[in-house]
Amino acid sequence: MPTVNIEDNINQMRGKIEKMTQEIFRMQGMLQTFEGFKKGGLETIDLPNDPNQNPIEEPVEEPVEELESVQEKPE
Repeated sequence: MPTVNIEDNINQMRGKIEKMTQEIFRMQGMLQTFEGFKKGGLETIDLPNDPNQNPIEEPVEEPVEELESVQEKPE
């Protein structure tokens, strides 16, 4: 005879509800952000790259050594 573990089902449901709640909060934050953009007068946002395309790898630049200032400081 098949059985159902009540405690496991309770834990699974609580986990699913927690994940969905977090997703709702994330979406509410995004909505507030876009409403703020609209309230500020923005109608469109120009993106530098199409987010649906694979990113183009840019060459890594060598770190530049910071130079110490040789200008005299007045006292």
